[in-house]
Amino acid sequence: MDMIMLQKLAFYLGIGLGLTGSAWGLVISFQAALGAGKQHFFSVMPLAVMPSTQGIYALLSGLLKKDLLATNPQVAWVLLAIVGITCFTSAIFQGKVCAAGIRAIADDRNTLGNGMVAAAMPETYAVLSFVSVFLF
Repeated sequence: MDMIMLQKLAFYLGIGLGLTGSAWGLVISFQAALGAGKQHFFSVMPLAVMPSTQGIYALLSGLLKKDLLATNPQVAWVLLAIVGITCFTSAIFQGKVCAAGIRAIADDRNTLGNGMVAAAMPETYAVLSFVSVFLF
């Protein structure tokens, strides 16, 4: 396999990691939403879908830096790897925080607003990794 192919593989792996993390986080949060029962399902939906944003950040990062792949592939794939790993990790942990918030809402121990604030904390690092794309 030549170097150009490896660089493209690494570039798209960064996007794939972000998308995979989002899918994983969504599975975790939607398991909790389904467990909350039909009376709470739609009311916790904003919390359940929060892990989807990391996949969006990774995909947008790839689209924004696709031209950089042709001119400076090393920078492009390192940048996407950082975004991908950060989005992968933060989406999974955000899914866990969302699941805890959904469980608390189902047990009438908390509110949607409190759950959203808690779930926004892991999101912060995904946003920071996305912002780093604009530095190059």
